[in-house]
Amino acid sequence: MPAKKRKDGYYEISTTIGGKRKHFYGATAYEAEEKMWREIINYKDNVSDNPESHQTFGEIRDEWYGTKKNYVQAATRRMYEIDCFSRIASLDKKIISRIETKDINSIMLPLRDKTNIAEKVYMCLNQIFRYAIRKRIIVSNPMDLIARPKNRTSEKSRRALTENEKKVIENTEWNQRQELILKLFMNYGLRKQEATALQKRNIDLKNKTITIDHANDYTTSVPQTKKPKSVAGNRVVPMLDCDEAYFQSLTKDMDEKDYLLQMKGGKVLTENSYRQLWDSVRRRMKRTAKEMNLEIPGDLTPRMCRHEYSIRIMNLPQREQMYLMGHEDISTTIKNYQTISVEHINRKELNRISKKKNGSSVSGKK
Repeated sequence: MPAKKRKDGYYEISTTIGGKRKHFYGATAYEAEEKMWREIINYKDNVSDNPESHQTFGEIRDEWYGTKKNYVQAATRRMYEIDCFSRIASLDKKIISRIETKDINSIMLPLRDKTNIAEKVYMCLNQIFRYAIRKRIIVSNPMDLIARPKNRTSEKSRRALTENEKKVIENTEWNQRQELILKLFMNYGLRKQEATALQKRNIDLKNKTITIDHANDYTTSVPQTKKPKSVAGNRVVPMLDCDEAYFQSLTKDMDEKDYLLQMKGGKVLTENSYRQLWDSVRRRMKRTAKEMNLEIPGDLTPRMCRHEYSIRIMNLPQREQMYLMGHEDISTTIKNYQTISVEHINRKELNRISKKKNGSSVSGKK
């Protein structure tokens, strides 16, 4: 950014050096900018005297990851190790203080059509460079000049069901497992990991409740039982009256530890079995849509069903919405799930408010 002329006739330019904002002045723009760059070069020279500044990117990355890996979930570790580290390996032998924007672009540009991966790589690189700044190994973050990629995949999944999808689901003949998984997603807003981990012991027909107290970790080939995503994930949700007879029939011949969604032999669904089940749901929807001559997107995900559930409970108090969704903060529910469109708006209520404000349904002078 060039120096700006002040009211007193002098030129001013500012920048952050060593974490502090500094201002430089001169009779001309060139003089002010020259002072700034001289200070930057002096600071970098002093930093370069530190032996740590000659560390490679790979050394800093390993040091940074060592501070994180024991405190993050298995899915996050998998993201770093599989999705990110292999793609940023070209930086490993470079001195971290000498990495420039062009080095970062050589990594990010090939990912421009893979927005999901690009966003993860950007985040990983940014965290590593910020760690190096905190350790006073580098002065500036080269990621500051790189535009953060937008994850179009996640944006696309942030929607509730369309009216046609709802009609198709209501008019499709489902088998037992398909009906159950849709019910758990749409009527109770469960996450995939929570739905597949439900056992008969979690169904309380006497008190008409469903207890969510564990989840399946699908980052390994054999699912591992773990606690829910957060403390708020532990919850007891009321069973809908319309589902009472359904769950009574479903669990009638089950043992307490039997999974509601299970493979042969009572074992929990593997990742592959789950995908086959969900693919079968989408295939049946597609077939029904064709029979009903309706257009549907065809990309239905469990997250979209959870969005639909969140929209359905919008009229409840916010603390109840937060509890039912298993969120620790209501802002998560509102920001990430309650993406509404015009069909979700209560037109009758909107007209009632308008009439009350204006005194009548029609305003204007004759």
